[in-house]
Amino acid sequence: MSLTEAHILDNLNDSQKRAVTAADGPLLVVAGPGTGKTLTIVRRIAWLIHHGARPESMFAVTFTNRAAREMKERTGALLGNAASKIFIGTFHLLGLTIIRDGGADGFTILSRDEQIELLKTLMKCPARKAQQAAESISRIKNFLDDEDDGIKEIFEAYQSALRQKNAFDFDDLIRVPVEMLARAEVARKYRDRFTHIIVDEYQDINSAQYRLLRLLAGGTGNLCAVGDSDQAIYSFRGADVGNFLNFEKDFPDAGRITLSKNYRSSSVIINAADSLIRHNAKRIDKELVPVCDRGATIAVIDLPDERAEGEIIIREIEERMGGTSHYQMMQRAGGGEQGSGSCRFSDFAVIFRTNAQAKAIEEAFLASGIPYQVIGRRQSMQSKEIEETLAYLRSLIRPDDIVGSGQPDPREAKFLSAADFFDPRADAVTLMTLHMAKGLEFPVVFITGCEGGLVPCTIMKDGVDMEEERRLFYVGMTRAKEELYLLRARNRFLYGQRLTQSPSPFLKEIPDEFLKSTVVPDRMKKRKEKDSQLGLF
Repeated sequence: MSLTEAHILDNLNDSQKRAVTAADGPLLVVAGPGTGKTLTIVRRIAWLIHHGARPESMFAVTFTNRAAREMKERTGALLGNAASKIFIGTFHLLGLTIIRDGGADGFTILSRDEQIELLKTLMKCPARKAQQAAESISRIKNFLDDEDDGIKEIFEAYQSALRQKNAFDFDDLIRVPVEMLARAEVARKYRDRFTHIIVDEYQDINSAQYRLLRLLAGGTGNLCAVGDSDQAIYSFRGADVGNFLNFEKDFPDAGRITLSKNYRSSSVIINAADSLIRHNAKRIDKELVPVCDRGATIAVIDLPDERAEGEIIIREIEERMGGTSHYQMMQRAGGGEQGSGSCRFSDFAVIFRTNAQAKAIEEAFLASGIPYQVIGRRQSMQSKEIEETLAYLRSLIRPDDIVGSGQPDPREAKFLSAADFFDPRADAVTLMTLHMAKGLEFPVVFITGCEGGLVPCTIMKDGVDMEEERRLFYVGMTRAKEELYLLRARNRFLYGQRLTQSPSPFLKEIPDEFLKSTVVPDRMKKRKEKDSQLGLF
């Protein structure tokens, strides 16, 4: 049965329908958390094809392989074979495609470790200095910094070495296409080829990605930018929320549609988060309308220290699971019942601002026997990410490359980011930073360290963007579907010292009507043995 307009628009709300059926031309879709962003993108792709757009004439880009995979799966389910003709992928895959289309052949792509080794040889310096040079070069290639006298000589030597090796680095996958498209005839070729462009998470693009999109779209192109200024949390990667805020200045004829109905979280969570984020000035105002019931009041728990923080999390999970002893878990693994509760371990997430907070939380989980997964752990994630991403990129260039011993088939490796290491199938509690939580959702969420110095994170920092820190907390809050816990320790061992902590100033920005506060008293100190002995006489 052929796809009909009624099928495409089935089960969409009014704002989603307007976004799906909007006329050609630049379009800004402001999509708050839980408003059906991916669903809307997929249906818009189907609508455009149904109304005459060729599948091969459009591309949709996003930032993670997980998001691209979900978009591909949904598009394939809706469009069948036609979906395979649509480019859906990350910015780097798009850049690689343009480079290869331009005739480049036989090149390789250096990993960051290979970059540093090359710079060590060129500079005759230790790894740390080469790492700093690599970061400076990356900022130049992403159009974040200029090529000043301090780096110019090594930058030119590095580029010369890349040319000799017929190699690119990861940043070149955006920079080189930008340079190619700066030529009018090349830009015209791609504008004729890609007549419809959709960008997911537009608020997260950096300067290089912005230039690439502007060159591909032209001044009045069919660019549909989807995102939310309130969820812009990646400035440390070079992302600039100004690109999202200025979209209508870049494209004066742009239309704007706001997806306002939130299908994820309870009304208490949505209204509390909305009250918080309204303290920001750099944002496109929107009103989120919760579809779900009011739900439980947000629990704010004041605790003695980070040990008590872990203990209270374990206790709350155990109560909902109906007991989590090692015996019970072995019974479930052997095919027994899940437990008296209706929850699964995967329904819970513990979120923290810095990786330094993870140790105490992990110790509590290890002691309890509750299964958990840590997302984005730097040491375990980085080498795997580089290894598999590089394998995939090289396989596209040289399909006959032999895979190293123990490595996956490079044709099955993918563009990976830290968020791609989340396994939604694992029945385990998820532990991660606020940044890693973006794009995920859980019935029950614990945000730990809701203290000054951590939320907002000002410890060991000279300057802090308070609006971005508030956006980060907003992202964390809106991951919760049913229950949200905000935990604060009065004392915390962090970065080698015991600190006395005050409550996060963000907690005061949430109206009391949405909160229920509990104070856990300090532990009773044990009387010294000497005092006990004296008491006998």
